[in-house]
Amino acid sequence: MSGRHLLLAGLALLGLGAAGARSRPPAGPIAWLDDEERAFDESQRTGKPVLVDAWAEWCTACKLMDRNTWSDPAVQRKVRDRFVPLRLDLTEESQATTARSERYGVEGLPTVLACRAPGCTPRARLTGYFKAAELLDFLESEASAAR
Repeated sequence: MSGRHLLLAGLALLGLGAAGARSRPPAGPIAWLDDEERAFDESQRTGKPVLVDAWAEWCTACKLMDRNTWSDPAVQRKVRDRFVPLRLDLTEESQATTARSERYGVEGLPTVLACRAPGCTPRARLTGYFKAAELLDFLESEASAAR
């Protein structure tokens, strides 16, 4: 077989591999809700727990989570398939944000937890920066517990 034929055969195989990889839809960004009532209504309707991400604009670890963890395709897929994502913006210091923090037991940022009712006491929570693999373990544990 000539070098040209080998090259064409290799390109064809690469094309088949790429086509196979494309058959699974990409995860895409997480469609965070910011309305607690809507998130918990959706949770009740779908049976999925609410995944709460408490964050703030000034929080460096929150920005790192967005850049390195929430952007991971496997994390995005798991959140989309198994949770109703709710993002609590605690950027501004106010009575409302203090009440939200207290309702969910947020003592540091970022905090990630899963629950089925507003202000519920979660089985577990993550506080601080976590890599995608660590978050995936948490998500799998929480999704399994919610069944």
